[in-house]
Amino acid sequence: MDNSLIKDKKILITGSNSRFAKALKNTFYGKNIIYTNRKELDILDLRSIDKCLDKNKPTHLIHLASLSRPMIVHEKDISSSIDANIIGTANIVKKCAERDIKLIYFSTNYIYPGTRGDYKEEDALKPINNYAWSKLGGESSVKLYKKSLVLRLCMTEYPFIHDKAFKDAKINFIYREEVIKMLPYLLDEYGIINVGSDITESVFEFAKRTKKDVKPISVKNIKDFPINSSVNIKKLIDILKRKGQSVTNRKNIKVLSKKISKSVLSNNISVSQLEREIVDDMMRFGWDNFGYLDKFESEFAKFHKKKYCLLLPSFKITVFILLSILNFLKKNRVAMSSLSNRFFFETLSELKIKKDLLKINKNDYSVNFNFLKKNINKKTKAIIFGDFFGNILNLDKIKKLCKNKKIMLIEDVSNNLGVKNNNVKSGTYGDITICDFSLGKTITCGEGGALLTNNKKIFSKAKEIRDGKNLLSTTKNFGNLCFRPTNLQAAMIFGQYKRLNDLVLNKKRILERYKKNFLNTDINIKGSNLIVIEIKKMNKSKINSLINNLKKNNIYVKEATETKKYSKKNFIITPSNFDLKDEQIDYISQKIKFFLKIKK
Repeated sequence: MDNSLIKDKKILITGSNSRFAKALKNTFYGKNIIYTNRKELDILDLRSIDKCLDKNKPTHLIHLASLSRPMIVHEKDISSSIDANIIGTANIVKKCAERDIKLIYFSTNYIYPGTRGDYKEEDALKPINNYAWSKLGGESSVKLYKKSLVLRLCMTEYPFIHDKAFKDAKINFIYREEVIKMLPYLLDEYGIINVGSDITESVFEFAKRTKKDVKPISVKNIKDFPINSSVNIKKLIDILKRKGQSVTNRKNIKVLSKKISKSVLSNNISVSQLEREIVDDMMRFGWDNFGYLDKFESEFAKFHKKKYCLLLPSFKITVFILLSILNFLKKNRVAMSSLSNRFFFETLSELKIKKDLLKINKNDYSVNFNFLKKNINKKTKAIIFGDFFGNILNLDKIKKLCKNKKIMLIEDVSNNLGVKNNNVKSGTYGDITICDFSLGKTITCGEGGALLTNNKKIFSKAKEIRDGKNLLSTTKNFGNLCFRPTNLQAAMIFGQYKRLNDLVLNKKRILERYKKNFLNTDINIKGSNLIVIEIKKMNKSKINSLINNLKKNNIYVKEATETKKYSKKNFIITPSNFDLKDEQIDYISQKIKFFLKIKK
C-alpha cells in the first residue's frame, strides 16, 4: 500500500470482525487507522458512536458494520436486517455529518434489477432480495450527506468458495484483495462508484478459474434470481487511470496454478503493514529508549493474567535463566514430557538437574495424567508442561495436582499461544509461563523468548540477570552478561502480538482446510502452531523421496522425529504460515495425495 495516500488522514473503520475488515487489516494498518468492533462502537447506540468519534477524531470513516450472510436471515428476521443495515447506517451518517467526517459506504450490485447487466451508476434500481433492499435503505441515508462515497461492489472471496456455480447467470466479480488494493485511491472520491472486474462471464466460468472441480448448476428453477447483475465500471477505470492505477485483468487469473507452482511454500513469517509501521516508528524515535520493550511486557503479561513479563533475546536464554534461578537441590527432580522443547533437555543436562520423563498417551500424544499422579514424589520440584503438538489436555487437572503437592508448574505455550481449553487461555495455568518467538512460531521476531509469572521474587531475580545486574554462577568467568533484547526486537514482537488473534484464527482456518482435504482418508492432521500430517509408516528412503518430491514442486516440508518412539506412523510438518491461501493448501494436499497414491 502507498502510505502517502493516507498519511494525512485518520481513518476509522466499523465492523472490524467482518470478513472484509479482517482481510483489510493485513495491508491497511498504521497509527492513523482505527478498527472498531461492536463493543467499541455500537451503530445502534448514538451515545456509543459519539464517544468513539470524539475519542478518535477521524477524518474518514469506512462503514463496514452490517448484516449480510446468511441471506435467508433478511427474509426471516427483518428487524435485525433493518436495524443493522438501515437504522445503524443512518446513525453513522448523522454523526459523520455533525463532525464533517468523510463517509465511505459499502453497498452491493444486487440493488440493480439483474436482468440485462452492464448497469451504470445512474441506472434505475430494483433490489433483487431483502438483503439488497436493506443495503439500498442504508445507501439512501448516505446519499443525503454530500461528503460521502458509495461503493456498489460486485465482490467475492478468493478463491471461489462454493462447490457449485451457475452456468446461466452472468457477473463481473472482483476479488476482495483487489478491492483492498484500490481502496486508498478511492477515499477522496464522492458520489457513487460501481466496483467490479473488467470481464463479464457466467458464475461457473468465473469459478472454474480457481476451482477446477466446481459443478455447473442452472438458475431456471430459482424464483427472481438475477440472470445478469454485472456492473459498468467505466467510472472506476477512469478514476484509477487518472491516478496511474488499473483494474486487474480477470483473464490473468488463468495462470494462477502456474503462479502457485512457482511460489515457495514453507513456514515463512507473516509481516503486515502494522509491524512495518511500528518498526519504522522505533527506528525513527526509539534508539535511546526501551519503549516497545515496556509496552510488550506490560500487554503480554496482562494477556496471560500475569503480573510480570520479561522479554529475552532467545528461548534458550529464557530456559537457561529460569532453570538457573529456581534453586534446585541435588535431590530435586523435574517431571516433563519427552515431547518438550529440546532446550529443556539441554539446559537440564548443563545444570545437572535430574529429570523424569512422563508417559505419553498414544492416541493424542498428551501427558498421561494417571501416570503423572502416581510417579511424582517429594523430590519433584517442578513439572514442565508443553509439547510438540501444543496439547493442553488435562492441564486443569495437572494445575490442581501441582497446587495440592506444592509443585511448581512451568507452562510452555510456544506451540499453543492464544489457544483456549474449556474457555481457559493457555499460559494462564502455570506458576511460570514461557514462550518461544523463534521462526515458525505463531508470533516471531526471528529469535526471542518470554518469561511470565506472578512471583515477584522470581521475576526480580530473572530481570537482574537479564539486565546484567546479577551474576549467574555459570557465567562467573565472563563477568556480568546482559541478555536484554533491543528495542528493535521488542517493536517487531509487539507488532506481531497485536495481530495474535488474527494469526491464531488463520492457523485454525489452515488446519481445518487440511483436515477437509484429507477427509475420508487414512491420514490424520494434528497440531496447533505447527500443522503435522500423520501418515502410514514408511522407511527412511520413502520419507526422503516424499520430501524431495514435494521440494521439486516448491513445497518445503520436514519429518517430525519427536514422536517416533510413540507411534508406528510418520509425521510430516507441512507449510502453515499465516499468508497461506486456500488454493495453496489445496495444491500442497494434492501433491501429497498424488505421491501417496490417494485417489480421493
